[in-house]
Amino acid sequence: MNLREILVLLISFFLAVTIILTFRKIINYRKNSIRKSKQSSISNDEEVKVELENFSEEDYIDDDIPPEPELSSDDLIYLHIESDQSNSIQYKDLLNYFDSNDINLADEGGWLKIYLDNSNNFSLVNGLKPGKFLPEEGIDSTSIITMILIANEQNNCVEAFQNMAEMSYKLAAYLSANVLDSDRNKLTKQMYDHYVQQAEETDLKKIKLS
Repeated sequence: MNLREILVLLISFFLAVTIILTFRKIINYRKNSIRKSKQSSISNDEEVKVELENFSEEDYIDDDIPPEPELSSDDLIYLHIESDQSNSIQYKDLLNYFDSNDINLADEGGWLKIYLDNSNNFSLVNGLKPGKFLPEEGIDSTSIITMILIANEQNNCVEAFQNMAEMSYKLAAYLSANVLDSDRNKLTKQMYDHYVQQAEETDLKKIKLS
């Protein structure tokens, strides 16, 4: 065997070893990839299980159901009627007053909905907690009542406020009480005009949207 043949054999041997080592690396890489994939799958399954265990119906939000709109301060105009004497405003006296003056109302379960002309209305509630009159529970009197006008629900907001204010003054006289603004200060002409302006802005917005 000459030198040339010996070199060919050596080169062939090294090539074979290199090929074998390369195949071993490829096989080991695939095994490691499979193991990592299985571990990742198990980890993801565990995460899903944890998320499902922590999930409750209260967390569920149905995108098809729009949230109820929240009222802002611009949507509400309200006045108070307050007596100087504690618990002097009786629920039965309120009902008698509205009945004797032929004022349409609806008892909504402890608070009253007062119907005005031209499809306008406002609510009358107990100005103290729990915000209702509950005669069956002994809550049949208060020292303050509150009239609430939801501006954007009125057919004519200016007219509705003026009627609510007029009725508030008459009711306050009947109860020997005082009419207060939303901050429970005596209602002044300046605050009255401010509420009228707020009502006008609401009517203008409705006209622009129609």
